[in-house]
Amino acid sequence: MRGQHQGSEERTRLGGLPSGGALALALALAAACGGPAEYAVVGSPRATATDGILQLEEAEGGERLLTLVLDRLPPPADIAEGMTTYVAWLDPTEGEPTKLGALEYDAAAERGRLMATTALPAFTLRVTAEASAEVERPSDLLVARRRVAED
Repeated sequence: MRGQHQGSEERTRLGGLPSGGALALALALAAACGGPAEYAVVGSPRATATDGILQLEEAEGGERLLTLVLDRLPPPADIAEGMTTYVAWLDPTEGEPTKLGALEYDAAAERGRLMATTALPAFTLRVTAEASAEVERPSDLLVARRRVAED
């Protein structure tokens, strides 16, 4: 009974996680698995409550799968009159911005999502409010941004 109590006490103290060497080993194994890289995304002054996660995961052929989820994203019309959608763009270190596509926007949840691929090793992700998903250049209505450097 005494042994069970000590183990229980240790798990409670550490929030139910293993301690010492076991925790270090678990963290090392998780890092070695090479899961997706995650980057925090924060809103611009136009959408200060907006935040989210950008995940990049290795895919075939040198591409990377990009998954973007933004929460507390206000309706596009709240950003500026006539705006109907959000579009994500990648700005390479050199060159013109590339449109990734329009975010799937859930107004009830105030959430935007996008999945795309890129071969760019470094870029700045920008999300802008737009009047149409068919735009060819980003507007100045920036709602979120994240710089991603080469690994």
